[in-house]
Amino acid sequence: MALLVFAFMLRTGVIPFLAMQADSIRHAGTWDDDPKNWLRAFNEEQPAEVRVVHSKYWRSNHFTVEYIYYFEVETTPAWKNRFFAKQNLKQVSTETARSFRTNIHDDGTPNWFAPDPVGRYDVWDKAGYTGSAWVDKTTGHIFFYDMQL
Repeated sequence: MALLVFAFMLRTGVIPFLAMQADSIRHAGTWDDDPKNWLRAFNEEQPAEVRVVHSKYWRSNHFTVEYIYYFEVETTPAWKNRFFAKQNLKQVSTETARSFRTNIHDDGTPNWFAPDPVGRYDVWDKAGYTGSAWVDKTTGHIFFYDMQL
């Protein structure tokens, strides 16, 4: 009987599913201002020209990849331009930005994330993208977030 159960588990993909779930649990959590958040979010080392002022990264323990991240960074205009081009971001109107504000500020949004009135920021987005980038017109700091749920 045990052999039959084991054969069933192998045939139906139960073991690979359990392995994926165990890996998801191992990578789940919430990290505030952790130096590894850039790697978690972008799967690459933090560029030398980017200074992370604040960050928050959350990942679920579900077997599919589900995450939300927030960053405040200080960087060079050249890096910002490359990043925005790579992400295919386009500047949006203040009215559109106001609608984003209601979408991103929930119980999980950090207090430091784009805290000033919408008019203080140039806001960037792309179609089909759940996140956005907010550039402080005074300091040049970039606030950005993304999610996959």
